[in-house]
Amino acid sequence: MDSMVATRHTTLERLAHYVNIVSISLLLASGFIIYLGLPYLAYSDAYAIHVISAAVFISVNWIVMPYSAFVNQAIRSYFFWPADFKRLWRVVKNFFTGSEYPQYTVYDIGKRRFTNRLHPVGKLLIYVHYAALFVATVTGVALYSTSMSLMGVNLSGLVLRIMDVIAPSFHLSGLALARVLHVAAAYLFIAEIIVHVGVVQLDPRKLQHLKSMFIDGKEDVLSDPTADIVDTSEGEGEYAEKVVIRVK
Repeated sequence: MDSMVATRHTTLERLAHYVNIVSISLLLASGFIIYLGLPYLAYSDAYAIHVISAAVFISVNWIVMPYSAFVNQAIRSYFFWPADFKRLWRVVKNFFTGSEYPQYTVYDIGKRRFTNRLHPVGKLLIYVHYAALFVATVTGVALYSTSMSLMGVNLSGLVLRIMDVIAPSFHLSGLALARVLHVAAAYLFIAEIIVHVGVVQLDPRKLQHLKSMFIDGKEDVLSDPTADIVDTSEGEGEYAEKVVIRVK
């Protein structure tokens, strides 16, 4: 067998990734223009861009991406399993000693899909991403309006009451604390992007993954140096326990 072409990223995942890149770029740019008072845009224009891009970014990450993971039966692959700890340790060893780099992509012939696509550092970054997103979303509600309600519940008031309880410990008002946490979340996004792009995605072993994400969604698993090809059709247990017939 000379090749084994498989779908690594669905059309929905690729579209969501494009939208994420555009929306987070606009979100960060407009946010720092507002926060630092930069002269590149009028405040009203920057504010409008910030609110719209925030709505798009929140929708993609809280709705579209979880939905995609569910329909593609990929939710389990986002958990950090014992196998991921082993891969992470081998990544660290490779960095410091030049030892063999781990195969972290797992394609299951029996299930005809990837049971793991994520670099172990990439998985950790997803947790950082959603922690920052949660903080940015919650504090953004309070900063957007003090009377934002959903189903009769004043969400802004609820967030501000929580902030008012915590804020005195930092000698701040609740609204000021919300602003500080909102900006902190922005810096956390920037740190995540630097590690995600600069450390993980620019790895030359991942060229097929980048092509899959941005172009056609496909990859030749046999020629992927990061791929571990297995067959669970005659085994039992989840991929995390690795009860498999190993093909590659």
